[in-house]
Amino acid sequence: LQGQIPEAQRRQEGDTLYIQCPYQAWTTDKETKYWVFEAPGARQNIVYTYYESTKKSRDGRTEIKDNSTSKTVSITMTDLKVQDSGTYFCAVYRNGYLQLRRISLNVFRAHIPGVFQGPNSTELRCQATSLSSENTFIILTVVLLILLLLALVTSVALGVRHYRLLGRAGNREAEDSSDRAEGTAQPGSTGKRESPKGDSKGPTYINLEVQSHPSPEDPLYCNVEPSQAPRNPQHVEYAIIAFNQAPRSERE
Repeated sequence: LQGQIPEAQRRQEGDTLYIQCPYQAWTTDKETKYWVFEAPGARQNIVYTYYESTKKSRDGRTEIKDNSTSKTVSITMTDLKVQDSGTYFCAVYRNGYLQLRRISLNVFRAHIPGVFQGPNSTELRCQATSLSSENTFIILTVVLLILLLLALVTSVALGVRHYRLLGRAGNREAEDSSDRAEGTAQPGSTGKRESPKGDSKGPTYINLEVQSHPSPEDPLYCNVEPSQAPRNPQHVEYAIIAFNQAPRSERE
């Protein structure tokens, strides 16, 4: 078997290799069986067994078992790695290795092209966290801008309303000043308009100062300018003025 081409065995990294090596009838049970790694110019005994025993290698990944009933040696290699690739043979040692079976093991690494490789879970979590942070920042910025605009509009509206109220108050003061102007009376008399202090909405009075002594038959009246006329006719009060005739002295 040493000059023959070894059997090709191809496995993926992490797989298991299981082979059987039958030995001839003339091989006794007590002879030691070996599983050997053959490198250029060197050989390494990985594991061996004899007489119905099961043995494991130092790393625990290779196991060999001798079955004397079926006269077969079974080899199992688990958790294969790329560096396990090479030529192996099982043999009985008798003044040298008497090879029973040779194999050429090729362990390859599972490779997925980069164009088909997606991001791992860590990258996905990082991307999701980044997107969540950006979305939160955008939402907060929009909310703050809306609140700022609302505050600006409210300030402008309050300012306009205050300005209008000031304008109305000024107009009322001007009207009250005109209401306090003097009224007109008939010729020969003077009239003054008076109103209660502190109450511009109360009744207004006209005082007449008669300069001469009119006769009881003479009419007495008073003119009121439009600016002095009350705004609410319901609150207009009327008064009748009458003069009592003074008794004449006997001299007259």
